[in-house]
Amino acid sequence: MTTKHFNKSMLATSLSLILAGNFATNAMAQEQQENIEVIEISGIKGSLIKSMDVKRSATGVVDAITAEDIGKFPDANLAESLQRITGVSIDRSNNEGSKVTVRGMGPEFNLVTLNGRQLPTVGGRSFDFANIATEGVSAVEIYKTTKADLPSGGIGATVNMLTARPLTSPGLKASLGVKGVLETSNEAGDDITPEVSGIYSNTFNDDKFGVLLSGSYQDRNNREEKAAIDNWIPNVDLSASPNLELTDNNQRSDGATWYPQNSGYSINDNERTRVNGQLVLQYAVSDDFTATVDYTYSKLEFESNRNAFGVWFNNGGNVKSATINENGTYTNVAEIGGDYATNLSRAEYENENKSLGLNLQWQASDSLKFELDAHDSSATNKGAGLGNDAFLIIGNTSCGFCDDAGDAFGPNTANINVKTNSVAGSGVPLWGFDLVNGQGNPQAELTGADMGSLFGAVTQEDKTNDMTQFQLKGEWVNTESGFLNKVSFGAARTKMEFRHTTAYSQNLPAGWWNWSAVHFPDDMFNRVALDGLLDGFSNAGDKPVNYYLTADFDKVLNLFETIEDTIAPDIFNDGWPEDVNGKFQSGPIDNDSRVKETTTSLYTQANMTFEVAQRPLNVSVGVRFEKTEIESMGLERPAVAMEWVNGNEWEYVYATEQSFSDGSGDTEEFLPSIDIDYELVDDVIARASYSRSLTRPPIDALGSTKNFVGNPKVGQRKVEVGNPQLKPYVADNYDVSLEYYYDQGSYVSVGYFNKKVDNFLVNVTTNETIEGLRDVFTGPRAEEAREQLIAEGIQPSDQAIHDRINANMGVEPGTRIGADETDPLATFAVSKDVNLRASRLYGWEIGLQHMFGDSGFGVQANATLVNGDVSVNRDITTPQFALVGMSDSANLSAIYDKDGLSVRISYNWRDEFLSDFDQHSSPAFTEAYSQIDVNVNYQVTEQLTVFFEGLNITEETQRVYVRYPEQFLNGAQYGARYNLGARYTF
Repeated sequence: MTTKHFNKSMLATSLSLILAGNFATNAMAQEQQENIEVIEISGIKGSLIKSMDVKRSATGVVDAITAEDIGKFPDANLAESLQRITGVSIDRSNNEGSKVTVRGMGPEFNLVTLNGRQLPTVGGRSFDFANIATEGVSAVEIYKTTKADLPSGGIGATVNMLTARPLTSPGLKASLGVKGVLETSNEAGDDITPEVSGIYSNTFNDDKFGVLLSGSYQDRNNREEKAAIDNWIPNVDLSASPNLELTDNNQRSDGATWYPQNSGYSINDNERTRVNGQLVLQYAVSDDFTATVDYTYSKLEFESNRNAFGVWFNNGGNVKSATINENGTYTNVAEIGGDYATNLSRAEYENENKSLGLNLQWQASDSLKFELDAHDSSATNKGAGLGNDAFLIIGNTSCGFCDDAGDAFGPNTANINVKTNSVAGSGVPLWGFDLVNGQGNPQAELTGADMGSLFGAVTQEDKTNDMTQFQLKGEWVNTESGFLNKVSFGAARTKMEFRHTTAYSQNLPAGWWNWSAVHFPDDMFNRVALDGLLDGFSNAGDKPVNYYLTADFDKVLNLFETIEDTIAPDIFNDGWPEDVNGKFQSGPIDNDSRVKETTTSLYTQANMTFEVAQRPLNVSVGVRFEKTEIESMGLERPAVAMEWVNGNEWEYVYATEQSFSDGSGDTEEFLPSIDIDYELVDDVIARASYSRSLTRPPIDALGSTKNFVGNPKVGQRKVEVGNPQLKPYVADNYDVSLEYYYDQGSYVSVGYFNKKVDNFLVNVTTNETIEGLRDVFTGPRAEEAREQLIAEGIQPSDQAIHDRINANMGVEPGTRIGADETDPLATFAVSKDVNLRASRLYGWEIGLQHMFGDSGFGVQANATLVNGDVSVNRDITTPQFALVGMSDSANLSAIYDKDGLSVRISYNWRDEFLSDFDQHSSPAFTEAYSQIDVNVNYQVTEQLTVFFEGLNITEETQRVYVRYPEQFLNGAQYGARYNLGARYTF
């Protein structure tokens, strides 16, 4: 490719116009200048040069990624492209870029738009980039400083995806791409899956009418290997365990400890299918008026067949030995008896997004133009097949309930003698057990003859978000002399209607606690060796148990559906419609939460240029006013009682009739902004910005319903309450930066940002009682049972107490126990989001892009350092506020682009960050993660390009822990993904 030198600022202006397509969807577009030679550059180098010129010509701090060619974005996933921008890091889901964090602000603080239009999402405010294919995207702009003419919602950044328009690039343009995808982790699906994409654009009638059609189909199969400890319970009492051998090295002044709830591994075989499409019709009615109609569609279908297996610990019951380290963590635990279980589950859901838009542009005069933009869009997420989560628990069990011979499922079936768990500051948990059969004889391994039914259930969850938006924009351009260049103004109205419903089947009658457990035929089960499972973790080869037993999900489901409950059949069968799915389906809707949010906004903005020391000083000043009204309503089915099913298993009894709740709220905000840039010397630009921006609370937090979370197990009774009166997060943002553009495609930049954020949400949890919900576990019948068991020298485990209460009442040992008037009201952790906190976030961004002359080699590197008073103290046991997602990040890419060969090798790193809080208000951290990706393109002919892509080629693992590295929470291993394909451009 021939290299030509040119005036950089003029080229930047032209490229901005090309990317924008129209003045409204790209706020960086400048006045068109004549007689400018625009050179079309493609490939990796061309994309970097165009992105740099967008950055240089912008008002405020803006970064961009542009397509390398029609139908060819730099990566197959938009989030994975964005992570190479300074200040941007990503969250991954199923080993694929999903959501973005910008300058330490998590996904919910970043607004994502499509051609300047706000996109509806399901749950929260964060957009999932895994739903969007890249082939129809021509550029992505990241506005790190906000302006009055940008829609509100992004404290971290506003991310605007630009799609191609036929009249912007007249004539026939088309591209067709095919690729085969190989996941090294795949075991169950096809080894190679297809991806097909295409884009067609053409203009007619002297380039007055244009049509563009793009589409893609992607199928992907992969395996996730995971390890998990679902819960670390604080301050478990081991005093009742007989003959306990305890090694206590705890050095905490408060004596706090954390005990593992369970420990296990899982294998998930996933299939994801994604379909995207866009149709654009444009008609230039005259030189002054253009109409555009577009329809955008995406659908993602996901199915995961899962095998999870492990052991359950009994909150400290019957502990044989334990070791507590200096942080208060039980790093080694041995318990007598208990359960081994396999969870056969199937998760199915689909995400669907639709958007129909209309855009009208009118050049009213040489100095005045208007634009009307409207769209009607929707986003849905719903369970498919059986539901979002359908699970069947099978396994052996301890003799909390056994037959007369002491066997859980029949003569000579095995039971756990002692189960163990060991954790360290790295790697995965190592759990194991030894076995005895019904006569107390040792048994080497579990067999199919030892396995039986425990319980099963299904959850169905549907979310919909419908959005209509109208935007009217105007711009007056000064065609005479003076410091005022232009004035922009506009108004918008956005209405969002969100609905979230959940339905839960309750447990199928298939458990040993209600005499309905069944034994499975031995030949239903397969023994699967765990050789190589989680081998990306350092200690995975030391697993004490190196096998698991599994069976076909559908066969087990058919057997489960034949089971009848002999104790309380009405509990399970009332209200369950019979259809082709049998009994295994979600019941009627338990919760139905609806929120309507209407936002009206007005803005005005003036762009001015002053001469200072014979150089232009550019100033942009604006203000935006927004008023938001919230209406929330919902049907809920409140819990009216709790029943003790067995051991540590509890269930709610819900009201037969649903009740209605409603609420409302409103807010008003003024959002001023000012951006200044000045070229200190040739090619050195200084910028300074101030703006006030906002992010609205998660849409599902604005509901008015009360949600009883999970099952009411002792110590895990939790209720969530919505709050429609939440205010938006409001930030005062200060930015200064210095940029040096020293050669074609080469620059270095350094920037400092400081954000003072008010109205941070704090989830406040209070211990409350709820009328009518009484607790058998703390009542007089339970106390009597405990005293009797202790007097008889029997460990008062939950199961033993349950059985003794039934014995004292003269009923069958597996009978459920309901509360009576003698039992006290149960205590619940009732949580509610409130605006309580103001905090400051600040940091540095450093970026470098360098092209080594005409050699074809180049390098791109950046680092972001983030800090503030929003970090968490892992040693504090009381609830505290901290910002989820804040972390340092760095990226390094080496490129080569010459003579038709383009190569990019990228290293992306994100430091450890706070990712969540668990149900005990303990902070959870995602460990530092790095990934290496490779992209190679070779242009065989002017039209034909072949390419190779490798993602996560070093097969890195991910690890999450609670408080301290040894409090392992979950870890995942995915493997690498390789793509090989070709693209033909017409």
